[in-house]
Amino acid sequence: MTGNGALLAGLKRNLRAERAAVRDGIASDVRDFKSAQVCRYAHEWMQKEKAASLLAYVPFRSELDCRALIAEAWAHGREVLLPRVLSEAETISFHPVSSWEELAPGAYGILEPLASTGNEQEKGTLRLPDVVFVPGLAFDRQGGRLGYGRGYYDRLRASWQQGSTLARKPPVWIGLAFSQQLVPEVPMDDHDAFMDMLITEDGIIHCRKENKPWS
Repeated sequence: MTGNGALLAGLKRNLRAERAAVRDGIASDVRDFKSAQVCRYAHEWMQKEKAASLLAYVPFRSELDCRALIAEAWAHGREVLLPRVLSEAETISFHPVSSWEELAPGAYGILEPLASTGNEQEKGTLRLPDVVFVPGLAFDRQGGRLGYGRGYYDRLRASWQQGSTLARKPPVWIGLAFSQQLVPEVPMDDHDAFMDMLITEDGIIHCRKENKPWS
């Protein structure tokens, strides 16, 4: 690792520890309230943009809880995809899920789609979701995101850009976060993917207007 690479890795490591402590320090009832606000903004945006499908996540530990958004998507007939960690391949696959009963504890104890659910990535041509909702530890208003250091979402996005896909337009990548997770600038590597939007309990932030796929 070069000197610059080591410096960047150190900055990321310190910021992860700092923002994890901040997020963990938010009282559970406050997290619940703020999560509900974020889900409401996200749902209203999807309604306005007529988004028909989404890739979301099942919250873990103190992550923003987006289960209300998933439930709303099911209630409105949207296709919901959820990830499963493929530890040996160091990547994630994504699977259509229509109820909580189709989930079971997987890698790291996080609820994941059962092995019997279909894998969208095994199809010859991927039909990508309209929206990808992403968790994280820190975000900035330029769309920078700091995850947990495993690069799952960065590699997933890169594989979509390189592979054969069916999509009327690229998915919109949206970070879901509490306002306490926003920082002036997230240290980013060349391969780190920027978010198109952020949604906090304070509202929607359009990060990359020049590349905004939805108008």
